[in-house]
Amino acid sequence: MVLLGLSLVAVAAAAAPVAAACPDQPPCRGCGCKGGPGYRAPDGRCVGFKDLAKVCGEPPETRCVFENAPGTGANRACALGRPADQAPAPPPSPPGGVPR
Repeated sequence: MVLLGLSLVAVAAAAAPVAAACPDQPPCRGCGCKGGPGYRAPDGRCVGFKDLAKVCGEPPETRCVFENAPGTGANRACALGRPADQAPAPPPSPPGGVPR
C-alpha cells in the first residue's frame, strides 16, 4: 500500500514540471483553427484556400473578416511534451541555397 502511494506521488511530481512549463492558451475558436486561411465570409461560413479570392476578393479583407489569431499552434511542442530543440526540423534548402 505504501509503495503504491509513493508511486503515485512520484508520477505526479514528474508530470508537474511539464505542465507548469506550458503557458495557458485559450482554446482556438473561429476560422483558421483547423488549418484554413482564417477568413469568415459575409454569409457567416469559413472560407477555404480554394475559394478565398472568389468569395473574399483581393485582398481578402475586402469582403471577409480575418479571425485566425496569431500564434495558433505556437504551443504545439510544449503541449506534446517535446522540448523545442526536438521539434521537427524545417525541410532542407534545395542545392545552391536559393529556393525556386
